[in-house]
Amino acid sequence: MFIFASSMERPGYQVKMTSEICDVDDSAKEMSSSSTTDSQMPLMEDHRSESATTSTQIHDLTDEHDGGRRRMGRSWPRCCAISGLVTAVVCAILALTFPLLYHAILNYELSLQKGTFTYKMWEEPPIDMYIKLYFFNITNSEEILENNQAKPVLQQCGPYTFKESHHRVNIQPHDNYTMTYQQRRVWHFVEELSNGTLADNITTLNVPLVGATYTLRFQPLWYKVGFNRIVRLLGSQLFVTKNASELTFEGYADPLLELGKRLPPGTFPPFDKFGWFYQRNNSESFDGVFNVFTGADHISKVGEMDLWNYSSHTNFYESYCGMVNGSFGEAWAPRRNKTSISMYVTDICRSVTLDYEKEVIDAGVPAYRYTATEKVFANATVHPDNWCFCSGGACNPSGIGNSSTCRFGAPVFTSYPHFYLADPYYIDQVEGLRPEKDLHQFYIDLEPEMAVPTSVRARLQINILIEPDIDIDAVRNLNRTFLPLVWFELSADLTPDLGVWINLANRVPVFGTAAFFGFLCLSLVAVAVSGVFLVKRRSRTHAIASVDPASKESDMIDS
Repeated sequence: MFIFASSMERPGYQVKMTSEICDVDDSAKEMSSSSTTDSQMPLMEDHRSESATTSTQIHDLTDEHDGGRRRMGRSWPRCCAISGLVTAVVCAILALTFPLLYHAILNYELSLQKGTFTYKMWEEPPIDMYIKLYFFNITNSEEILENNQAKPVLQQCGPYTFKESHHRVNIQPHDNYTMTYQQRRVWHFVEELSNGTLADNITTLNVPLVGATYTLRFQPLWYKVGFNRIVRLLGSQLFVTKNASELTFEGYADPLLELGKRLPPGTFPPFDKFGWFYQRNNSESFDGVFNVFTGADHISKVGEMDLWNYSSHTNFYESYCGMVNGSFGEAWAPRRNKTSISMYVTDICRSVTLDYEKEVIDAGVPAYRYTATEKVFANATVHPDNWCFCSGGACNPSGIGNSSTCRFGAPVFTSYPHFYLADPYYIDQVEGLRPEKDLHQFYIDLEPEMAVPTSVRARLQINILIEPDIDIDAVRNLNRTFLPLVWFELSADLTPDLGVWINLANRVPVFGTAAFFGFLCLSLVAVAVSGVFLVKRRSRTHAIASVDPASKESDMIDS
């Protein structure tokens, strides 16, 4: 009311106040508007700043990615070249050393160490072995007794085939890289592979009687007279007829063998029966005790005999002829050459050397054939090195070996079947023999790289010497004769399946070396391609640099 009254009273002042109020209102509006505008400005500026930063980062990342791609695209030839060079060096080293590595592994597997390939093959041979026995039936035994000029007429009977298996027992390794063992050989008759049965009757020499007369040849007269009376009392005859079973493993009783127990030691063999393989079937002791080198220290010694029956030298032969040397007959050192191999044959108590003959193919496997030649049973006149095989210094014509000292003093002489490669002196003493190389040769085929036997034909003949003695009735009127009684063939052949593996094993060094050389060539190709790319890129860089120096600087920075 006071203001209104005053204004009413003072009109000029009223106009002035109104004007000021309007001005104040305008200022307030401007301040309000300014305040509103100012409050919105920071939010807008923040959004624009963040957008700008994000855009810059995206741009930078894009540029960095593009630069990385450019650098990666430009660096791959260099990486490829380096990798290729490294691979090439490694492959070159492996290509050159792979055969050495392979042979080191092969030597280990060929040694006779427990767990190796050869050890497993030796312990239980996977290849079937057969022994074929051929007996000579004497068809004119009565004529020989009546006429001392009559030649024995021989009829070959057989073969009587037995499957043979070997089992190693009592194996003992030693610190000198040898091992001691015994072997048990087992035979089973195979009728379907035989020509005849074990019931076939065969007329042959009475070996116990002839053996006794031979061992008594140096005894005094009274001893021989007493022996004649005993022989007449027992009714022993020079010839006997026995079946094939009795002549092989079964054996037959003879009264002279019983008498031999009362005679001086060595007069008769210590057996109660006689048979060529009597007491051998399934025996662990008959073949003796072997000590052989395992080849663990040097592969060239694998399979070599060190001792037989705990001795390196026997008393059966003089000088070096009595030495125990050569392979035990089923393993030889690898990488054979075309010279010879040797083996110790316990059945004749001596070493035998087989000479290289020719190259052959067995079950698809190339092999070297080593054969027993005439030198094995040659006398000292033909082959002087055999002087010590002549018992008592007396040599017989070439073609037989004296095994009497190895067989309890019995007049046992060994030769090849049918007197193959022997002096005609022996063949002329009998009738019915026809020596042939293919049927009667003694040979062993060895794959030369690993010395694996691929084919074996071990053939020997047993002959008994009939030595006349005027003081012994049984042989008084007979001629000195080497009479063949039996011959045998031990055979074994590599199977085609094993032949495939042997051929594959022999090609491993070639395949391995070729593979590494192939990788070497591929690596060198990769290096060459990478080099071409590097050269082209450098040429392009220089060309661009000559036009745009900035590009050269950029490329140099990228690279």
